[in-house]
Amino acid sequence: MKSVVTYNPDSVLSIFDDWDRMLGDFLGRESYTGMASAGYPPVDVREEKERYVLEAELPGLGEKDVAIKVNDRVLSIASVKEEDKKEERDGVWLIRERGVRAFRRAFTLPRNVDAEKIGASFKDGLLTVSMPKRPEAQEKTIAISRG
Repeated sequence: MKSVVTYNPDSVLSIFDDWDRMLGDFLGRESYTGMASAGYPPVDVREEKERYVLEAELPGLGEKDVAIKVNDRVLSIASVKEEDKKEERDGVWLIRERGVRAFRRAFTLPRNVDAEKIGASFKDGLLTVSMPKRPEAQEKTIAISRG
């Protein structure tokens, strides 16, 4: 049995990097520096009663290496980290893939996220972004009176 995935911008975060994926397919994943098309960094997003939580694995990076921005309901996470150029090493590089690491991921936020209260923390290579729901958008239980 096949599963069907539906898009609902009001209930879950929707990935906004279709352009990155198309460009990565066109240029080839190895040559595309956006890395979002290859799934880097891997993220998990969950919905809780009062907030959404995004977790991204960023090994080797620290909070100073990552920039998080929100603009018009789009949350972007980006980083550019270059290896120190002054470091002296013996020999000649045959393959050098660790010199520069860069990525950018963008996510469209649901309408019920309070963008002014978004917060982030970084610990042991795991970036956690907390996106609280606006109070008026949170689920409420309605009491039923006897009519």
